[in-house]
Amino acid sequence: MPKKDDVGFGEFTGIKMQTLASIFDMHLVITQKVLKKYLSWHQVYTYIDATSGKGIVPDTDIFGSPLTFLESVNSLDPPLPYFAHFVEQNTVNFGELQKNIGQFALINDWKIQGCFKTHLGGYANVLPSILKTVNSRELGLLFVDHSGNLPDFDAISDIIRMRPKMEILLYLSARNIKRIHHLKNKSLLDYMQQVGKTNWLIRKPVKWDNLEWTFLLGSNSDIFKDYKKIDFYRLDSSEAQHFFPKLNLTSKERMEKIQPRLL
Repeated sequence: MPKKDDVGFGEFTGIKMQTLASIFDMHLVITQKVLKKYLSWHQVYTYIDATSGKGIVPDTDIFGSPLTFLESVNSLDPPLPYFAHFVEQNTVNFGELQKNIGQFALINDWKIQGCFKTHLGGYANVLPSILKTVNSRELGLLFVDHSGNLPDFDAISDIIRMRPKMEILLYLSARNIKRIHHLKNKSLLDYMQQVGKTNWLIRKPVKWDNLEWTFLLGSNSDIFKDYKKIDFYRLDSSEAQHFFPKLNLTSKERMEKIQPRLL
């Protein structure tokens, strides 16, 4: 995957952002219904983009995750109160991010006044200063996309413990995790278990994607069901169990599980 100012993009970026928009739309609608049911909970949807980038995919006019989220949340009818934290550690990207949020909010008449904050720094350092206390009545979504690098699962686990009812959305290359499995001695499933969410949805990668890019949505709720329109399935579904083993382990590792190596 090529990168510009630490932001990855490539032939699957358009599909990725379309899928991300669908996930945002789905998550916002479901969360809105839950908040209406539990009026004593914090009635503001919290979105955290841990790796925000520029807001625009490099060398394109495609919205990145921050603008994709703002478009989704501002299209919701009826409206849902929200607050977004956009975190970015690259200073060049950070300036572009602030400019693009203001510019496209004005063009699209998005409500952003008092609804977001940008943070310069790595999310492992930034978010503990924002999420200082445990809040089990705050709902929302934490999105992490490292453009091919391994997410900081230790930091993610800490953040999730501070917001147990907030979902985690990851975008990563299963092939990259398998490539370093022998160094870390951890599979994709091991990392998912480290995060600590009890239920997962996983997107089936595009057939011709050799790096096996996938979205994973982790939740402590059982409310999220298969979203077949975008090939997004519960991990315990028959569909996911058909393709997940191939994402989790190499063919050699899968074979060794079936027939252990002779000593």
